[in-house]
Amino acid sequence: MDENSTIPSDDVPDLQPIVQRKLGRCLLRLQQYERQLKVIVAHVELSGPADQLHTIREQKIADVQKRTMGTLVGMLTESFLTPPPNEEESQAQAYAGDQIWFSYQCQLEMPAEHYEEMKVTLKALVDLRNELVHHFLERFDLCSESGCQAADVFLEECYETTNRHYLNLQSWTKPMNEAGAKIASFIQSPAFEDVLDGIQVDGSVNWPGSGICGCLREAETTLAEDGWTRLEKAIDWIGRTYPEQTPKRYGCSSWRHALHKSRQFEIRKSQADNERTAVWYRSKVR
Repeated sequence: MDENSTIPSDDVPDLQPIVQRKLGRCLLRLQQYERQLKVIVAHVELSGPADQLHTIREQKIADVQKRTMGTLVGMLTESFLTPPPNEEESQAQAYAGDQIWFSYQCQLEMPAEHYEEMKVTLKALVDLRNELVHHFLERFDLCSESGCQAADVFLEECYETTNRHYLNLQSWTKPMNEAGAKIASFIQSPAFEDVLDGIQVDGSVNWPGSGICGCLREAETTLAEDGWTRLEKAIDWIGRTYPEQTPKRYGCSSWRHALHKSRQFEIRKSQADNERTAVWYRSKVR
């Protein structure tokens, strides 16, 4: 029998399997919806120190697996679905202290009235899911012909509603996947390597969190003498340990230029008899 056909007036034992099948169809669609919902909520936003992003993402994925559908819908409307932003809303900081802070967020913007309507319809979907899972047998007497027929009509409407929501969710996922592909491409590009080292797309440098300053500080821990590090030795050590870190990459003509421009270090000079002037540096106390 076609799933959309009307249940014939027949014995109750023949009607129950039809209702059971249609109930199962609704619950399966709801589970598909919930699984897709978890994917969106887990990947709609990611932020944190660049070297911890993988761990943070895995924690978010694990966290959403424990959430109820009602909680997930709430998270969706608070993060992914959004009305037009206020003009005074500002962007998140790109850096946190001396750490490179990476952040992205995917959002689906819609008119304010549409957003409010969507919140209402999603709340109704959660209520429908709870009705099917927890109260279906209380509402319909499946031991009577009239009860089975009423349940059949209700389940047809339920499936139409859940399927519509599921298709909406799939359409929202497409632009997210496209954005994710672009982000993945950027992460694999040389430009992202520059970002991790504190070099902005416009060429400006976040000196406290830059790779070159990090290398100079690391050289201090290895080469310092009485709290000062000889720049010549640090240059040699960095060249062997981090050959990709060069002053030119940060728009500087020399290592001394990088020390001055970064404003992260104290600098002094010394000269012994018959020796050339030596440059020493140490990190400023902050």
